[in-house]
Amino acid sequence: MKATGFDKSNHTHALIAGALEVGRFPHAALIEGGTPDERRSLAAKITAALLCQNDEIIPCGECHSCIKALGGFHPDILFYEPKRNPKTASKTANYYVDYIREIRDSSFIIPMEADTKIAVLCEAQLMNEQAQNAFLKILEEPPEFAVFILLSSTKSVFLSTILSRVTVYTLSSDAAETDSDIPYENALAAAQSVARAVVADNHFEIVRAAGVFDKNQELLKASLPLMSEIFVKALKIKYSALNGEAGDEVSELLSRRLSRRTLLKLTDYVNLISDSLSINANPNLTITRLCTLFKNASNEQE
Repeated sequence: MKATGFDKSNHTHALIAGALEVGRFPHAALIEGGTPDERRSLAAKITAALLCQNDEIIPCGECHSCIKALGGFHPDILFYEPKRNPKTASKTANYYVDYIREIRDSSFIIPMEADTKIAVLCEAQLMNEQAQNAFLKILEEPPEFAVFILLSSTKSVFLSTILSRVTVYTLSSDAAETDSDIPYENALAAAQSVARAVVADNHFEIVRAAGVFDKNQELLKASLPLMSEIFVKALKIKYSALNGEAGDEVSELLSRRLSRRTLLKLTDYVNLISDSLSINANPNLTITRLCTLFKNASNEQE
């Protein structure tokens, strides 16, 4: 399966496209950064892809679901905007508690046409703490058919309990993307080294390879998206779903040595580590956790 319409030269777009292609897009996601139009446009592509009925290309733009989704009138895709609270004198639009409860109640109504029902909350940074706690209850016990996508200018306004239950995707301007002092080549080399170590004969190789992240959290942050790309590409090779895209040497190696289940777990583990960093977890403990998770995945493979 191939996800189209995503800028795969952009790390965030590539991560999202890869997750969609292997059926691993999260049930709760937060898209931060960029402009409101960029966030909304990306969400529209994601929702269309999730409901697309084509088995080879998503979104195909031609099936019944795509036509409705891309036209903005699919009954199982709900875009929410901040609105004024009629119970207060405030003229400011936001997500107040009763509004969040309305969204929650709507989310538990079964889909009308598709197998999935998607709620997209635009400008979700306007959700205050009380509203976030109300929304947290949805994330803790969501209906199986529901997907939630929060669009926000920043993730910094959200409670750690919210951030721990969503996968964060960050959009940045070109200027912001070049702010990092970590050269792309260094981040890629580190990501490839750790990924290759998963199939090494000695599990200590994982610890050794991850040692480059000690006291260098920025390198870890820069390497994680590339690590995820390596695992996703290995999965696509395994599924014979590259569709003309080139497979790198490390992904080819992993596809031969690891099962689909293990590759899926490694992809999930990268997301867990990214989520930990997003809520300012202790860097040293995060690196230790990465090594432990990767070693466990390697052991299960054996």
